[in-house]
Amino acid sequence: MSTSSPVRIHSQLHIARVVLEAVTPLSISTGSPDGVFDSALVRDANDLPAIPATSLAGVLRNLYTQQHRVEAAQRLFGYQDGDDGAASRLHVGWGHLLDSRGRAACGLLLGREAQRLRDDPLLADARAQQDQPTLRNRVRLTHRGAAADTGKFDRTVLPAGHRFAVELRLWTAPDETDDLWQSLLSLLGHPGLRLGGGVRAGLGRMCCIRLHTGRFDLRQPAQAQALARLGADPSATQGLDARPIPQFPVAHWLDSTLRLDARPMPQFPGVDRLDSTLSLDAHNLWRIGQGDVAIGNIGPDDKTPDLLPVTERRVVWNNGRGQVNAQRELLLPATSLKGVLAHRMAFHARRFAGRWADQEHARDRDGHPIPPPEVLALFGQIKDKAEAGQAPQGWAGCLFIDDTYLPIHQSARLMHNSIDRFTGGVREHMLFEEENVYGGQAAVHLSIDLLRLKWAASVHGTTVAAIQKAFVAALRDLGEGRLALGARSTSGNGFFRADIPPELTTAWPEPASPQLEAA
Repeated sequence: MSTSSPVRIHSQLHIARVVLEAVTPLSISTGSPDGVFDSALVRDANDLPAIPATSLAGVLRNLYTQQHRVEAAQRLFGYQDGDDGAASRLHVGWGHLLDSRGRAACGLLLGREAQRLRDDPLLADARAQQDQPTLRNRVRLTHRGAAADTGKFDRTVLPAGHRFAVELRLWTAPDETDDLWQSLLSLLGHPGLRLGGGVRAGLGRMCCIRLHTGRFDLRQPAQAQALARLGADPSATQGLDARPIPQFPVAHWLDSTLRLDARPMPQFPGVDRLDSTLSLDAHNLWRIGQGDVAIGNIGPDDKTPDLLPVTERRVVWNNGRGQVNAQRELLLPATSLKGVLAHRMAFHARRFAGRWADQEHARDRDGHPIPPPEVLALFGQIKDKAEAGQAPQGWAGCLFIDDTYLPIHQSARLMHNSIDRFTGGVREHMLFEEENVYGGQAAVHLSIDLLRLKWAASVHGTTVAAIQKAFVAALRDLGEGRLALGARSTSGNGFFRADIPPELTTAWPEPASPQLEAA
């Protein structure tokens, strides 16, 4: 990119103060373990979870590049190419956690302000999670569906519902229109606005709750003084104008809801997409994961079951006031649904392509069969270390599935024992009890980046139609009781019923001009 263009004076300053809410749990990690857990959340000087400016700026740049190509993104976000480069015209601030009154905990809180960290319920709970964090226990599975050796790990998350205040600043020339600023703000309503790790596994989905903007001509002393009166608090909006929630028509995203109840799901306002409903009803017992709190009534003399469903608390807001919900909710993690769908989709992809089990298949360096290209294109591929003379393999998937919460339903407690395989008798000290959920309904939100999917299909030597055919076949297995979710699926647990809506079975649109190659 050349720097020969004449220098323009950017005297106009656009400011946006945004409140973002974590629709699903957020996991922006430091990248290093803390000595106890495998990951730790990024925190500010007050030991509160925060959104680093680089995290938000990187996501905005990626979304902007998809819409306007690399050259436009370089002009806005800056670039470095050897001795050639340009600074970013967009300044992104850190995301500061909001307290229960919607005020940002901005800067190091000292003296009387430090009392907020102890008295405010949201701030106190967020600080307490540094020592007792909310964890997602994960395990890497082999191609046989069993736990891989040394594949156990955990991920620390911030519970869903927390809100953050962020400030964006854009410098423009006096003769520039507001088109650049408006296109940037529209990204705050993009379904791909997901921050942190695990965004394709249920985490990090963000939603814009409030937006206030202002434009200041710094050639005018009065406007320069008005800018100075704003202050540094990104949640303070006096002197700015309230704006409607950004609307972003995304024609190349397929947005769908796997519905487990009849209530409408929260939607991104004004987004062009394919909406569909898949009614799933649990018709038996089910349990996903291993929790630590019983959902049924436990008497004072009763023992807590050994195996429990996973439950979590969320932050809920009412009339601008936030609080940690006292009622725990059942968690349906996206990783559970994603894993079974990927495994069953691999079966159907091989079946449709005529790649049978008695044929030799490509294997990775550990000798495990490589999934078919349809699965790699949709779900992605783990990045391995580069071998001699070869580039490292890795690919981020195109399917985004959200974590889902269900109200606690009827539970059932079952007693089990272990049988000695030689004598047929009961093994000593092997009696245990599990608590399962009976029935229940929920709604799972998913999105597919069709623009990226078309490019992924060409890279992996397949087609969007072949990917859709195998994926819908896996969904039918889930909805017709041939595919179970969660634990003890071999004992009859975890089966659901569903009807596949026509929106998912209709041919997915393919964007005419893919722009992802530029990204």
